[in-house]
Amino acid sequence: MKRVFITILVAFFCLTEVAFAQKDMPYYSEINVDSLIAANDYLILLPEVKVYSNKRKAARAAKKYDKLVRNFKKVYPYAIEVSALYRQIDDSLARMDSDRQRRKYMDMREDQIMAHYRPIMCKFTLSQAVLFVKLLDRECGSTAYEVIKTVKGGFFAGTCQVFACMFGNDLKKSYDSEVSDKALEILVIQYRQGRLG
Repeated sequence: MKRVFITILVAFFCLTEVAFAQKDMPYYSEINVDSLIAANDYLILLPEVKVYSNKRKAARAAKKYDKLVRNFKKVYPYAIEVSALYRQIDDSLARMDSDRQRRKYMDMREDQIMAHYRPIMCKFTLSQAVLFVKLLDRECGSTAYEVIKTVKGGFFAGTCQVFACMFGNDLKKSYDSEVSDKALEILVIQYRQGRLG
């Protein structure tokens, strides 16, 4: 009998708490359309919710994007130049008949390329080098590994790949404009439209 009485008392106490809590709801003199939900002909007033951004996270993302843009501006013109040079060399090699001619031509072009681009590319930071590899694949249609293999041979390309992997880069990685390199693709479009000053 005591248990039943205590259960009824607790239930009564809970129900009166709910009833009193509803009476204490604030009265809104102005109705904001954004804070209303109509459900089954009832009007429910929702309290105002404030959304705060994580300023540190937003600042970190902005800083990372600014760095990407800065590196892109420095690297992309060289990626365009090297891809045009690669296509020119590839066309010239396709027109040659003998392997001896190809080797002689490649030795001459290699000396020219190294004399011109080595001082420039030695100044690239690691993140700029990674970006250059991605953009080179986008412009050439061939990964950096394939470009090096064409110009210098398979052994040298393999050595470069091992060296690149030691520093967190991958010369065989291809450019993915839809998923991982979407931000880069947007920068390329802006650069070609002249909107990236």
